[in-house]
Amino acid sequence: MAGIASFAPGAATARAPRSGAGLAVSIRRVQAHDDGLIDEFVRALSPASRQRRFHAGIRELPPSWLQRMTHPDACHELALVAMASLEARTVCVGEARYVLGNDMAGEREFALAVADDWQGQGIGRTLLHSLGRHAARHGVDRLVGDVLRDNLPMIELARGLGYAVGRHPADPRLLRVERSFVGLPSAQRRRGRPCQPSFI
Repeated sequence: MAGIASFAPGAATARAPRSGAGLAVSIRRVQAHDDGLIDEFVRALSPASRQRRFHAGIRELPPSWLQRMTHPDACHELALVAMASLEARTVCVGEARYVLGNDMAGEREFALAVADDWQGQGIGRTLLHSLGRHAARHGVDRLVGDVLRDNLPMIELARGLGYAVGRHPADPRLLRVERSFVGLPSAQRRRGRPCQPSFI
């Protein structure tokens, strides 16, 4: 798939598409010391982007949320950041994750956000594709996301990567997007070992 990050076993980073300004973007796992980086990323999002990501009118992450975002369950969850070098410093321009859901053992809930000035460059597509590829190869049956109805770019992105879009079962403000990995060819799906560190 053109422009999609490619991972090798054991890799910690991968290359993503370049931005319109020609700046290279890399994708890597979130690390425990990324709290300041992610806090800065969220603060820099526009109010509309923060609303679409968190479904709440927050200006910054509460400490408990920031702790959760930088300490995912390594055995069952995946958290990624998109990084770019800008004016002699490295900044976060996107983040994505899937986490344990409340309903089914094989289901994970996903969410992602891209910095406003970096939207439309393929970063969100790379992040969501990376989540799906990792999920499929590590025994996850389905990824599910709740998207605000007016978040048309996210809805279009999900549809383009094979996600079904339907009504949310409880909240009329939202749509439910989901993709099942059950029944994929064995080359695309395998049962990963618990806490396996590689991307694929």
